Amino acid sequence: MMPLLRSKIISNFLWVAGFLLFGVSSAYSQQQLIEGTIIDAATKEPLMGVGVYLSGTSTGVVSGPDGEYSIKYDVEMKAPLVFAYLGYEKRTFENPLQVDLKLVQLQQQENELDAVVINPDPWDRETKERLFLDYFIGIRSLENCEILNLDDIRLRFNTDSKQMTATSRNPIIIVNKYLGYKIKYDLVEFEINFKFFKPTVGIERVFEVEHARENYLAENSFVSGTSFYQELESDKPNERRRIRRREKAFKISQLLLYRSFINKTLTENKFDLFHKGFKVNPADHYRSTVENGVYRLTFRNLKYSIVDRDNHQTDLFLSSNYIFMDSFGNNLSPREMMTSGYLPQLGVGGMLPLNYNLDK
Repeated sequence: MMPLLRSKIISNFLWVAGFLLFGVSSAYSQQQLIEGTIIDAATKEPLMGVGVYLSGTSTGVVSGPDGEYSIKYDVEMKAPLVFAYLGYEKRTFENPLQVDLKLVQLQQQENELDAVVINPDPWDRETKERLFLDYFIGIRSLENCEILNLDDIRLRFNTDSKQMTATSRNPIIIVNKYLGYKIKYDLVEFEINFKFFKPTVGIERVFEVEHARENYLAENSFVSGTSFYQELESDKPNERRRIRRREKAFKISQLLLYRSFINKTLTENKFDLFHKGFKVNPADHYRSTVENGVYRLTFRNLKYSIVDRDNHQTDLFLSSNYIFMDSFGNNLSPREMMTSGYLPQLGVGGMLPLNYNLDK
């Protein structure tokens, strides 16, 4: 066997494929209707215009004049159902088929005062924005994506925990001009964890400044949230070009990789599996079985590499020998599998909704 040639990794961090739970509505699966009324929790008045969507998909509805809503949900789906309305606290139901949603009450948001900070943040806004864009949007997607409301995002570096975090009370609005998507992303968690790196002889004196950005090396990151995909209201790119670009992106996407894992079609979809630098037979290194309606992937080892058809390399780091996914390629064990290399460099900006291409 030929040893794996290590592809050049642009970033030097691990990126956790986090709680980007992308729900799916398929033509060939059984669907169940979820319907009810949405009201103000205090006044009991119906709320018109509430967004009701399946996280990570382009499937969503808006409540009517009497607060009524109706949406189809696949019985095999493991994605959250989200209720979002400007000025109100968002509500997310992880298992919507197991709860009564005939009457959904939304609480108005309370004005929050900024917390008193004991240890000051030494990093400037520009530095933290650059890091956030690299790790959230993805360094390979920055050219094609734009966040329309970057000022809504609070960014902070904690010198004690050596961690940078991000929060936003409003959905982050992402425009992907290349794939033709407008994404509303409700951020739940974002973190970049750093380690202090001691300067060596010859390093500039800036390293001597306490808590300077140059003193820290990113080790790993995690992002989670709910998202809703909409077609970009623009004729650029045109429909034919959008289809062509999306299909090209899908062939080397995380979405297809995860579906290939559960369906045992890595080879058919031109993903090569490597262990310790050597190409291996997937059937000898992992099993895919169904348990309680979800797929359990059991791996022989905790570290592998994937090379796609375009020779992009992604390294997989498992904290357990098994992880769970649903039948739509949705990772239900986000913190149990971390990745570095190509796929995390695509970030949220390079994601496709999980209902993409499912009818094929």
